Amino acid sequence: MRTFMLIVSFLCASIGYAQEQTVISGRLLGHDKKPMLMAHAHLLKTSSPKPLVQARAKADGSFEITTKETGLLIVEFTGVNHMALDVPLLIEKPMKLELSATLATYSYGDEMKDVKIMTDMTNYAYDKAQPMQKQGDGTFAIDLQTTKDKVTYQILGAEKTGRSINGTQSEGFEFDDGGDYRSIVAAKDGKVRIIFDPSKTVRSTVEAEATFADPTSTVAKIAGVQVEIGKRTAIMSAAMNDFVKAGNDWKKFTYDWSKDQASILARLKTEKDPLVRQSLLLDYVDTKSKYAKTADPAIGLLVFKDVPPDSKLWMMPTLPLMKAAGDLSGDEKAFKEYLAKFLDKHPDMTLKTNMLMSQLMNAKMTNDEKNLKLYYEVAVRFFGDTPMGKNVKERFSPVIKIAVGKAVPVFKVKSLEDTAKFITNDTFQGKVYMLDFWATWCGPCVGEMEKLHKAYDKFKSKNFQILSLSLDQKPGDVTKFRGDKWKMPWLHTFVTDDKALTNAFEVIAIPRPLLVDVNGTIVAMDTDLRGDQLEKTLAKFLGEPK
Repeated sequence: MRTFMLIVSFLCASIGYAQEQTVISGRLLGHDKKPMLMAHAHLLKTSSPKPLVQARAKADGSFEITTKETGLLIVEFTGVNHMALDVPLLIEKPMKLELSATLATYSYGDEMKDVKIMTDMTNYAYDKAQPMQKQGDGTFAIDLQTTKDKVTYQILGAEKTGRSINGTQSEGFEFDDGGDYRSIVAAKDGKVRIIFDPSKTVRSTVEAEATFADPTSTVAKIAGVQVEIGKRTAIMSAAMNDFVKAGNDWKKFTYDWSKDQASILARLKTEKDPLVRQSLLLDYVDTKSKYAKTADPAIGLLVFKDVPPDSKLWMMPTLPLMKAAGDLSGDEKAFKEYLAKFLDKHPDMTLKTNMLMSQLMNAKMTNDEKNLKLYYEVAVRFFGDTPMGKNVKERFSPVIKIAVGKAVPVFKVKSLEDTAKFITNDTFQGKVYMLDFWATWCGPCVGEMEKLHKAYDKFKSKNFQILSLSLDQKPGDVTKFRGDKWKMPWLHTFVTDDKALTNAFEVIAIPRPLLVDVNGTIVAMDTDLRGDQLEKTLAKFLGEPK
């Protein structure tokens, strides 16, 4: 009898335990609706990049994740040769959820020029990526020596967004903990030849999608809105790139989101669920944040009225929409009051810190002195005498000193080539020059190299000079970098340890380029000196070379 009672008790406990958990299951497929070579479903909390649970999809693409966590979670779907797809899930209580996903392939360049390889032999360091040699048949190849019986690697320079991805030559794969996969190849006699073949890349125009067994549930509807926002980001980025490539000023870019807005408003009219309504309001505001030609200010005010300051819908992806709602409403007082309530009532300290610091950085980088003053005052009060508060006071003066039309600060730095020589403002007397704060570890900085070299070669005869100010760990990092493909044949210095200088130039993020005229006045900076805009800006102040 006792044995029977123990079994019953155990079964009851097991059933109760299961009911306290959320079970997420479904199928994970590639663009062709077939299982991928390797795929995973990862469950994450929005405040941490480390997965709570990770499940590899089975041979038929099926997966299952079990968790006790509630609140706002994200299921990230990944697969070989495919882009990751993030699906936010608002889990208010333990539940069973059936959710399947189809992934989109990577977006490859039509013409690949500079393909590089990162391997486990260099711990996948970006600055140690080796160039692969283009072959006559259009493939890229490299011969490596190793003491291991296999080499794992990723390819750089093939995918349009700059991601490091798996190659076309693989005997196996492993997840890289960042949303992509590494290829595995066997070595023989201490050698391995790796070939990347663009013709073997998996390409498709099929869009990623997430499908819920119950599309009418609150969880499904909110997740659908977040996926919608993600797709809108991709559409806007592509449209802006085309706009700029056509020779237009990116500051004048707008996009017609009227169809999206009409769809959102139609759903708002019939939607009864308060959480879904709040999500739709944020969805509408997202069109404003993505350069909508027109948008209704009343929706911005509705956000402050209907979305509670402590709402779980405020997460990293939607956080900028709070400020966008304020801009849309045009009511600065309403925004300030809502921000104060958010900082007071929302339980997530990481989220609140991110909100303030991101807005501070944005105001500083765009020379928005009005908003810089606003967020500086709020941040100083909020953080007080904590290390973060001291950091704000040190790095974010509410008065912008580095801006177009203002005099460049007085500076004196040592030449990287000859530390006995100093480079000062007087070094550039009678010249137009560019000060470029950068580092070899900074992906966007390295991404500017081709444009920088072309611009320097084109305008150096026009009394133009560049001074690159490195924020690397040590000066040797720059020397080593210049010994490879990018020679950077202009002036260099190392300023990582010079806080007085970086504070004087208000360097809070890199790349940070400034153009100074012959009178020592800053005439252009930041985005006007990056990408395709660089040569256009230099031509404006130097004239086109003959």
